[in-house]
Amino acid sequence: MSYDAAAVALGDAASIVITTHINPDGDGIGSGLALLLALAKPGKRVRFLCPSTVASLYGFLPRFAELRPILDEAQAAAEDPCDVMISCDAGDLQRLGAVTKVRHGRLINLDHHVTNTRFGHINLVDEAAESSGVVVEKLLRRLGVPLDRAIAECLYTTIVFDTGRFMHSNTTAHTFRWTAELLETGIDASEINRRLTYTKSPKDLAIVKLALEHLAIDDDPRLAGIVLTAAAIAAVGEPEDWGDLVEIPRSLAGNRVAYLMREAKDGKSVRVSLRSNPPIEVGAVAQAFGGGGHAYAAGCTVVKPLAEAVAEVRARLRKQLA
Repeated sequence: MSYDAAAVALGDAASIVITTHINPDGDGIGSGLALLLALAKPGKRVRFLCPSTVASLYGFLPRFAELRPILDEAQAAAEDPCDVMISCDAGDLQRLGAVTKVRHGRLINLDHHVTNTRFGHINLVDEAAESSGVVVEKLLRRLGVPLDRAIAECLYTTIVFDTGRFMHSNTTAHTFRWTAELLETGIDASEINRRLTYTKSPKDLAIVKLALEHLAIDDDPRLAGIVLTAAAIAAVGEPEDWGDLVEIPRSLAGNRVAYLMREAKDGKSVRVSLRSNPPIEVGAVAQAFGGGGHAYAAGCTVVKPLAEAVAEVRARLRKQLA
């Protein structure tokens, strides 16, 4: 892994663009903001550009107001060029959307997903890391940037999100040692947890209600999921962030594989989120449809009508269970 090469590239750069994947989550946002805080110093121009809008859920994080969405190629073309672009938590180049059209020099691909396609000039892909935030912290050590409270708040958000609040199988002894170092900076972990968990809007709860109404358990009770049509979503309004909705079927006693499938507005594709409990893996299923992620948490977009997509994804999930 190229920690040293990435540190040299960032140290030499006068202008840096930080970005993350489309529909960014707590890991992508927290990682990017930690870098924004760490790299912004006299003589450097550092920007955080996102390929889609960002949920206000993360608005409590430091420097959140500086995030700027780049939603099309015209916006990207209007941006000043940068010496280095660093991508946080994206498994492939397509997940960066229009931001890739911003003129840039070297591209650093910082990630921890097993399915990462190594699309950067420098590929800093640490598959052993629990979150991309862990990769960021290791990089900051190479840069000689000490942890402070603001950076630690962002990094704590990444670990809470990507370990499922320390419940996923990627939670290890290292996770708690590393988190303890963040806590030693003085962050208020309980307040961050409350912000990430107990800030749902009425629309968010309406989506939860809709999901419960569409919860389906397979003939094999180890498989359960939720399928939402575009019309059903439109009836209650799409939330800013889909969050942990796929955890509803996963929470069923005896569940091993859970899915959430959401039909696109145009009816031509379906967004799929997959979760599983060891030893059943779903990463390969997501990859089969051009997606990726982790062994037990993955996602993809199936470019087919809803009925076809549901049938094909369920069939592959049943094979995994078998």
